[in-house]
Amino acid sequence: MGQRRTASGSYTFHDVLVKPEEVLGPPLANGASTTLKSLIALLGQTFVYLGIAEGALEAAKRYTTTSARAWIASDVETATQDPFILLCYGQMWAELQAAIALAHQAAEALQAGWEKGTDLMAEERGEIAIAMASARAIAIQTGLKITTHIFDGMGARATAANYGFDRYWRDLRTFSLHDPIDYKFKDIGNWMLNQQYPTPSQYS
Repeated sequence: MGQRRTASGSYTFHDVLVKPEEVLGPPLANGASTTLKSLIALLGQTFVYLGIAEGALEAAKRYTTTSARAWIASDVETATQDPFILLCYGQMWAELQAAIALAHQAAEALQAGWEKGTDLMAEERGEIAIAMASARAIAIQTGLKITTHIFDGMGARATAANYGFDRYWRDLRTFSLHDPIDYKFKDIGNWMLNQQYPTPSQYS
């Protein structure tokens, strides 16, 4: 979709000497605290998703207040008085605030875990991972919804290429595919029903 520099790809090494003491071992082998770095990276990406959604909503608001037109059947003079446009913006703003709050909740859990250092237990690390999966999944879900529905609040003319409003959806859609949302919800469901925490990895 035209997005560049997403840093995707793999590297393969051949004939590299690895000494036994250099092998890290399975997840949690060196303590739960050593696996938090991946969650820090995931938190940063989660706030990028939310930032894209915030940017899209703000750009749409500017367009609606300056250029959009009320629908012919709305019986109002301006787009900012159109009841369905008001409904659209109200829903988008409220859902974004909920997603941001969830991300801050995950950030607080991660900070608390980080401050425990080597005293952090595997179960506590698992709780943080679930909080992160929840925040990440909802950030993606909400962001994709907002970057799609801004056009309901702006109207057909806003789809013109010169505005470039589609870039918000394209960026979020591409970035979020690097960590599929379905696996976040799967991890959460497995924890809810089977009390199984996600296995620590670069994505969990």
